[in-house]
Amino acid sequence: MNTFYPSRLAMSAAVVCACLFADQATAGTMPAPSLPACHSTIEPDVTCRLPVKNGSFTALTGWEALGDVTLGSEGGASYLSMGHGSSIEQPVYAMFYKWSRAAYALRFRVRAESADTEVDAALYMSDDTGRYTQHIGSVMATASVGKWRVVELVANGKPFPAPAHVLIKISNGGNGSSIQVTDVMLVDMLQEGAVDLR
Repeated sequence: MNTFYPSRLAMSAAVVCACLFADQATAGTMPAPSLPACHSTIEPDVTCRLPVKNGSFTALTGWEALGDVTLGSEGGASYLSMGHGSSIEQPVYAMFYKWSRAAYALRFRVRAESADTEVDAALYMSDDTGRYTQHIGSVMATASVGKWRVVELVANGKPFPAPAHVLIKISNGGNGSSIQVTDVMLVDMLQEGAVDLR
């Protein structure tokens, strides 16, 4: 598996993301970040939210689920449960205005059900079906039992034929424990050199 090693942009963007999503690591449904939704008339230097469908898993619509995948809820908040070897993926429309200058920040929360285990996340440039892809970044993290953890991945986009999408893929590659995932968000920002992220 190709592991994404962050550049200075990725580290700067991660700081921006952390500030945008601060104080939201507790269980339950997190409020939407104070970011505008991406659209064709938005200013090119504005960070915005891409249209992830059912990122809090009140339904599976928009996601392709592979393996042992079920929906669950706790205290009114919904999540997705994935058995060992299972994965979910969704191509998210991304060609709003930045073309090849965009960087993408994926963020979600995860916890393990019975033992600490590994969760893998990856981003790809893709077509609208998610079948034609180009890898842009991946990260591996540990899901802890009984405690929600925030996982983030920042990757530079690459030129891709229209209509370009970003494929999100989250997998349970761990030791056999199921994992729970919720609050999946994808943010669009400019690459290094295009805007000052300070």
